[in-house]
Amino acid sequence: MDKIQIKEGCQFLIDIDKNTHEGNNRATYHLITCIAGLKLWQVGLKPNRHFTLKAIKNYFGITGNAKQLLYKLEQIKEICQGETP
Repeated sequence: MDKIQIKEGCQFLIDIDKNTHEGNNRATYHLITCIAGLKLWQVGLKPNRHFTLKAIKNYFGITGNAKQLLYKLEQIKEICQGETP
């Protein structure tokens, strides 16, 4: 697994520390919905009219094309769920 570079101070890192009720937070919600959106984007469907790769890049503090973003977000999800050592 390659090292994933995330910009310090990005909104994802700020939101991941904030817990809301029942242990859920905004960052995990955005992570899951962005992964789903990128999977749709790769087959040629736009998930909603406001969907842009630039917004995902800015929120998560990562760079790359749609395929690279999907890989990186899936790796971040695995790390957050504790599936990788």
